[in-house]
Amino acid sequence: MDQALAAPVAYGPPPGSPGGAPPSGYPGGPPPPDYPGAPPPSGYPGAPVPPDCPGGPPPSGYPVPPYPGWAAAGYPGIFAAEPSRGTDWVLWVRIAIAVPSLLAAVLLMIVGLFLRHVTLPASAGSVPQTVDLGPAVAVVVVVMLAFTALIVWLARFAVVRAVLLVLVVISVVSVLSQIGTAVSGDPIAYLVDLGWDLVFGGLLILSLVAARPRIT
Repeated sequence: MDQALAAPVAYGPPPGSPGGAPPSGYPGGPPPPDYPGAPPPSGYPGAPVPPDCPGGPPPSGYPVPPYPGWAAAGYPGIFAAEPSRGTDWVLWVRIAIAVPSLLAAVLLMIVGLFLRHVTLPASAGSVPQTVDLGPAVAVVVVVMLAFTALIVWLARFAVVRAVLLVLVVISVVSVLSQIGTAVSGDPIAYLVDLGWDLVFGGLLILSLVAARPRIT
């Protein structure tokens, strides 16, 4: 009984006997139906033969150990959710586009709430009129947010970011050409405008030249 349990099962013809029937007593035959993935290579010993099945393949449901190093057929390739490393400069560009528009929309909504009704002064032969700015402000906010969402989505593409970079360069050149009058008039607004253009332009350049390396 112990010798029968210790005897291995080998699937297929034995080494050195290609193309012909195995010798008498060699335990060949197909693998069991529940064997994981694929049959083991020729000559690979499986689990010990059960006592009620000497000299043949184990019955269905009998556990067979997998072949060491065996993998399922088919190369899975690179996983779609493979993590990446480095800074996503495209994401930062899209954030830089969205944040100013969101702040402007919030400011417009606050103005529309607290200064909704405006009284126009009377002109010659007329009486003062009260204008409701709420609907107009709402339309402006919706249009501005829709346009911003479109630009944020298009910023995924390098061509759009290149066009934005050209516009930023033109804006920087225009701001620098007015440095004399701007500094004497309102230097803080001038520096904020110039600084934002430089930061946004730098993000655009990084998004075009610094691709994120993937983990290998």
